[in-house]
Amino acid sequence: MSEPATRRSSPLRRVLFVLVLFAVGGAAGGVLWERLWDAPTGLAYQGAWYLEPAGPDFSFEAIALFVVIAFPLGLLLAVLSGMWRGHETATLVSVLVGACAAAFVMYAVGHALGPGDPQALAAGQPDYTPVPGDLGLTAPDQGRVPWHSTALLALPAGAMTGLVGTYLLGSRGFVRRPRG
Repeated sequence: MSEPATRRSSPLRRVLFVLVLFAVGGAAGGVLWERLWDAPTGLAYQGAWYLEPAGPDFSFEAIALFVVIAFPLGLLLAVLSGMWRGHETATLVSVLVGACAAAFVMYAVGHALGPGDPQALAAGQPDYTPVPGDLGLTAPDQGRVPWHSTALLALPAGAMTGLVGTYLLGSRGFVRRPRG
């Protein structure tokens, strides 16, 4: 005999599936973010690190790359989650929570794989020694927290866009039409 339909696709199973999917996707996004990013080089001068050449195009490249990867990643993961019909409320909540967690996982993995804190690396170096910058989501200024950025909202924004699109438009292409 077959199991009842409610047991086969329980809301708890759905939530766990979506959370694991987003955690794995966030980790993969972090690896991709670090691999595609070119570390800007700065110089050590009097025990401090300075970006060289200075400018917003060098200091914000990591932020732009994070957003370019995170939004489509959230979109794709949400579409995959939304294609599994039933328990839409549980799916919505788990996609939102999973997308927020995945954004932090993506940041944590990419930051951990990237170079260390340039201020700490420059502290013991002689003047004008090249030191690579670190992978963060803010300008590389001294005293800034590297993850205080609205770029972390890119993955949840992409996920909500993908889920809404799946729920509004997805039923047209996946519903079996009667023949006859």
